[in-house]
Amino acid sequence: MYVLYTFLYALGLCAYAPRTLWALIRGGRYADGLAQRLGQVPPDLQEIAPGAVWIHAVSVGEVHAARGLIRHLRKMQPGVAMLLSTTTSTGQALAARSEADAHFFCPLDLPSAVGAYLDTLRPQALLLVETEIWPNLVRACWTRGIPVAVVNGRLSAASLSRYRWLGQWWRSVMGQVSLICARTPREAARFRALGVSAERVFTTGNLKADAAVLASPVETRRALADVLQLEVEAEVLIAGCTMPGEEDLVLQAFARTRAARPDIRLLIAPRHPERFDQVASLVTASGWQCRRRSSGGPDGAEVLLLDTIGELPVAYGLGMVSFVGGSMVPTGGHNLLEPAVYGQPVLFGPHMENFAALAEEFLEAGAARVVNDADELADAWMTLLSDEGQREEMGSRARKVAFRDANAGRRTARVLSALLS
Repeated sequence: MYVLYTFLYALGLCAYAPRTLWALIRGGRYADGLAQRLGQVPPDLQEIAPGAVWIHAVSVGEVHAARGLIRHLRKMQPGVAMLLSTTTSTGQALAARSEADAHFFCPLDLPSAVGAYLDTLRPQALLLVETEIWPNLVRACWTRGIPVAVVNGRLSAASLSRYRWLGQWWRSVMGQVSLICARTPREAARFRALGVSAERVFTTGNLKADAAVLASPVETRRALADVLQLEVEAEVLIAGCTMPGEEDLVLQAFARTRAARPDIRLLIAPRHPERFDQVASLVTASGWQCRRRSSGGPDGAEVLLLDTIGELPVAYGLGMVSFVGGSMVPTGGHNLLEPAVYGQPVLFGPHMENFAALAEEFLEAGAARVVNDADELADAWMTLLSDEGQREEMGSRARKVAFRDANAGRRTARVLSALLS
């Protein structure tokens, strides 16, 4: 079955090759680390002594989750190197600013590529953040006696159905995972339903909540506000992690809201950096002045564009009410905890499949609202801006939900102590 999987995986890579080649020609995001992805271990990694902990976090959100865990692991494993791999270039940019001893692009899930890294690094454990379970990588660790743990384990009902379709083979893959640290009891139950024995599944909380708490110092927020030329008393709405087709809706809602509250400003943060220029053009085409975080713009611009990597968790702290994107268009939604940790009401659209359990928790706590379109977003913004009591009550409830998992990193590190020598 592994031979068939590897064949189909390689076939998929070949099908994707023309797009990748075009991206390389344009100097796009896939140009970075091509050799690393194909199995060439960077020289700085070759100098690291055996026994490191390898943590794989696919992109920005997972790197945020890993950062808090790294701090706790360092206390538990002093002197042990922490290596952080990512799949995306945006993840690499944030990993470079983390406390990891080294960062690199994760190799493709081909036996030769993953084998080259494992034979060079000889890590004492591999930690996979969320659901980055790659069969050849897991199997290569198993044959070398390297324990594998899934941390911040996320498993939706839809994913559970897909994995069950793979039958006994996927159960055997999961049988090679030593430990699962799931975010919630519901997700822990789903991992057990895949055949992972109960004694290997733990509920440790959401590392992203832990990371949000650790990454929000007041002085950092004030520094960002100064760059954006935001006064202390400025009223700001935040739209974070927006996706294609969503910025139009956000700007329509902002137009209605600003008509009622002329001093309100909007900070918008697109999810993908390759769209920064496109969104800036969209803002100006909508008739607004745009000030960019990276290059400035008109003083007093109505719309601020956060066109940097890794600053959104800090930027959320500058707002009064936040909308979390990827949710009014069908892309699965994004992390609700980052704005909630500041005691803000949280708004999101109907498409929160990737964070369904968390979205349900927020709604049940009265800490969030679902907005289906631009009009509903505008109505929610205007209601919460005009009703301070309601805004503070929702924000307080959101903060309580966020802080329920504030010690997830410590709990996860304690469970992992059984794997680490």
